[in-house]
Amino acid sequence: MSDIPAIVHDTIKAERLLKASPARVFAAWTDHEARRRWEPTPEGITAEYDGHDFRIGGYEKSRMSKDGQILVEFETRFIDIVDCSRVVSHVRAVAGGNAMSCSQHTAEFRAVGEQTRLTCHEQVAWFHGRNMRAEHEGGWSVLLDRLAAEVETA
Repeated sequence: MSDIPAIVHDTIKAERLLKASPARVFAAWTDHEARRRWEPTPEGITAEYDGHDFRIGGYEKSRMSKDGQILVEFETRFIDIVDCSRVVSHVRAVAGGNAMSCSQHTAEFRAVGEQTRLTCHEQVAWFHGRNMRAEHEGGWSVLLDRLAAEVETA
């Protein structure tokens, strides 16, 4: 048992003021085709999605692959959804058949005048004993940059 890595827990917060209404930001966050445009995928990596059951209790599976080889799979379950206000989901990441992490994601959409303050929290547990905070913060930053480009264009 001693060779099993300790679980590393962390909470990551990412926030952005977007020049778009909460309805527009929520629509981009929840629409499957819009998400394909703005979700971050590293250069040379292909993202594929199976099922987009966007409802409380709904399930989605996605994967990232390179040259036909699956690198990581994501299993998402939607826990709570309040139209134009919040989305809460549970995400499990699997690589090589082994669970790498699980996390709860909370996205809150709040009107600030004609803009939206999007606040995202990720409460994560990494199972391999390594804190990947910097990588996840970088991912959230890219995600919010790309989402801003999606919703702030006319």
